[in-house]
Amino acid sequence: MTDINIDEFEKSDKLTVNAMPSKTWYWLGVNDASLSWDKASEKSLKTDEITINDKEKHEDIWLDLSDAEESFNKKEIKLIAKEESTVTVIANYALLKNVRIIIDINAGVNSKVKLIQVLTAAENSIYNEVNASCEKNAEFELIQVFAGKKSDYSLDEAGKIYSNVKVELAGDASDFVYNMGYLGQGGNVLDYNIIVNHTGKNTNCNINASGALKDNATKIFRGTIDFKKGASGSVGAETETVLMLGEDVVNKTVPVILCSEENVSGTHGATIGELDEETLFYFESRGIDKKNAENIMARAAIERLTGITENEKVNAVIDNTLKEVLGDD
Repeated sequence: MTDINIDEFEKSDKLTVNAMPSKTWYWLGVNDASLSWDKASEKSLKTDEITINDKEKHEDIWLDLSDAEESFNKKEIKLIAKEESTVTVIANYALLKNVRIIIDINAGVNSKVKLIQVLTAAENSIYNEVNASCEKNAEFELIQVFAGKKSDYSLDEAGKIYSNVKVELAGDASDFVYNMGYLGQGGNVLDYNIIVNHTGKNTNCNINASGALKDNATKIFRGTIDFKKGASGSVGAETETVLMLGEDVVNKTVPVILCSEENVSGTHGATIGELDEETLFYFESRGIDKKNAENIMARAAIERLTGITENEKVNAVIDNTLKEVLGDD
């Protein structure tokens, strides 16, 4: 299910990832992404295989990459949530190693699966892939935090996070909710791709992303909602809010809706703005300078997620991550 071209992986140190299912003009530079990767030194870490039994309400499962010892690493996670089961999986990835993470999820009939990921990059690269298949009445919720840590290295060495999410709403009335918050700074590259295939009837997806870009950061968002033939009664929506804190940042937002079925509803939109003079004056009148004002606004895009995680330990991780990447005292 991986998005990486295997032949290319065997022959080159450049990987093509995050490919859009429907191509647009190549000069826009958004059809896919190129990721530098040293295949010869990559270490495959132990695969985690998790099964949640029928009707089981499993305790939270925490994942990390403590066994990532080499410069380049690969981690696979396979999760099966059986009928009427419930589970929350939490992954906190903050390290100075390059890593490919591939998570395969099967959400059984009437199951509820929540995946929370906190990804932090400094001068390393992270490729994060989530593949999920949802059966009848299954609910899959994905919450992602992407944070780039600013440092003194060159732009070429700045942290890079690539994320590819593919969700198959195969079962009737299956549901996918996605919330993401990001902060890019110091030349960080945040490149993410979301594909939701509506196949079953009366399926639903809601994609909501927001973030801030500072200091030469680059962000690309590709969001594709695809209503397949037979997905009658299905609904899909995607929105993104981008705060651009500086003239040197680069933002590309590409929301796409594909449709092969008549009786469906799909919407998309994006709001892209800057920190205006009126807002700056508001902060300054309260003794808050421009730098701290920008940090407050950057935090807000991610902090909103703490209201939906329903997990105090996760919220502490998010708060500590923000303190680290923003250099808060």
